[in-house]
Amino acid sequence: MSEKLPLGVRLNNPGNLEWSDNSPWQGMVPRKSSRYAQSPNAQQRRFCEFESPVWGIRAIARTLITYQDKRRANDGSKIDSIREIVERWAPPSENDTQAYVRAVAKAVERDPNDETLSMHDYRTIRPVVEAIIRHENGPGPLKTTNTWYDATTIDKGLELAGVRRETPVVSKVPVTKETVGATATGGVGVAQIAEALPQVETAMSQADGHISSGSVVRIVFGVVLVVIAVVVAYSQIKKHKAGVF
Repeated sequence: MSEKLPLGVRLNNPGNLEWSDNSPWQGMVPRKSSRYAQSPNAQQRRFCEFESPVWGIRAIARTLITYQDKRRANDGSKIDSIREIVERWAPPSENDTQAYVRAVAKAVERDPNDETLSMHDYRTIRPVVEAIIRHENGPGPLKTTNTWYDATTIDKGLELAGVRRETPVVSKVPVTKETVGATATGGVGVAQIAEALPQVETAMSQADGHISSGSVVRIVFGVVLVVIAVVVAYSQIKKHKAGVF
């Protein structure tokens, strides 16, 4: 890996976390085996190395979760705002903490003093993690939020930390007499059509007496009845997809 890349990227440690021999991170390279273990540069020896970026991203997420669940801010309160998180992550003694706070708050689109953040929530922790990666390593080559890693890598790291993207639940369209016609005309699967057959038979039986009576008027009335059933069913399907039901 090119030495021109940021140190955090080279070490698969985009959060620039320091060595922790007492409680080593999952996926962490043994300190003696790190690429900079023998480096004369103290800064290079200071930060730990991970086997792959997903483990470094996991470590960022687990640190943020630990801040909120087990640590306390300077005033004894929970660390549950962007300002408190960043002040703990990057203390003013070594960093431009205020600029860091503004960068993360902008990425998350939340007030830096908002104390309702949950690091267990995917939609909250992901932009925080990506903002930290971007701020710690500077601009990278990608067009993603963090500019260094693609979405799959970020999501895998978060999943390893126990935070998963919510899977949207698509509700099932109720099968009624009115939806049978729409099922047939909508080109749905064979299984769905088979499920709806009893309702088809019911709808048709209502019109059968009119269609088979021999009277032109009654035949027309029966056909119209079936057509109306199809139209009503199609309407209900559209409402269902729009979330009206």
